[in-house]
Amino acid sequence: MDEDITVPVSPRHSVRLAREYGSIVKKAQRRDFVVRTIAKREAGGTPLMTAEIVIAGEETREQFPLAQKYPLHFRKTYFPGRLHGDPKDEFEHQARASSLIDVPPPIGHTPNVFRSCLLPGQPYSALSPFQSEPMEANIPKARQLGLAAAAGLWLLAEHAAKDLTELHAGGLAHGDAELHNFIVCPSPLEILPIDFEGAMDRGDLSDEDWAYRLQRDLDPLLRHAVLLEVSLGAQTGPLAELAEARMGALFKDPDRFRREIDRRSDLE
Repeated sequence: MDEDITVPVSPRHSVRLAREYGSIVKKAQRRDFVVRTIAKREAGGTPLMTAEIVIAGEETREQFPLAQKYPLHFRKTYFPGRLHGDPKDEFEHQARASSLIDVPPPIGHTPNVFRSCLLPGQPYSALSPFQSEPMEANIPKARQLGLAAAAGLWLLAEHAAKDLTELHAGGLAHGDAELHNFIVCPSPLEILPIDFEGAMDRGDLSDEDWAYRLQRDLDPLLRHAVLLEVSLGAQTGPLAELAEARMGALFKDPDRFRREIDRRSDLE
């Protein structure tokens, strides 16, 4: 039986790939080979964007040096004539993020294509049990969440919030810091933001707009943190302090969440 091969996909991540792809990795076809389509975006049946895992072809490897090092990577393609952001901006924003918080670097861009290193893992949202709306509907799930799961999610959330605040200190707002845009990689274990398509520079915004964008970046994590405190009890540190400071803006009935947190703390 043929064995899988190990392929580097970033400076510190590798994946196992079926051996049948090995020859394409080592000796490129003329054009990119699509291994998997991750997502498609359409409007009224009209294609707008596709997100795919590809093995770089000869043309791509000749154009982008990092595609030679990481031939298996992520490719986002925008269809010509459709309204979308400039892949050049996404490339530059992710390159800045890479320098600020060590996110794996982008690989390259053209007017309609953006490429970056592949992050093997799962979205943080897929690990969270708190998917119900309104947010109050997640309280029973928080009460039932086991200690190991809640503790692990809390530590990951702390790392994610730290990365966001470091981006902000470096003059970059993520712009779409929903939980699905954080990938939890198991080896090495870490959580990393992705999708800098909507990122914004400090110099392009007024003081008021910048403050608003920072709050928008952090609020999804802060809501999640509050629910984890319902599971764990009151916590300390920057994430817990930010969540408490924003509690009134995060929920329609913040006192209900405070009571739940106090109730859990009283049980300890």
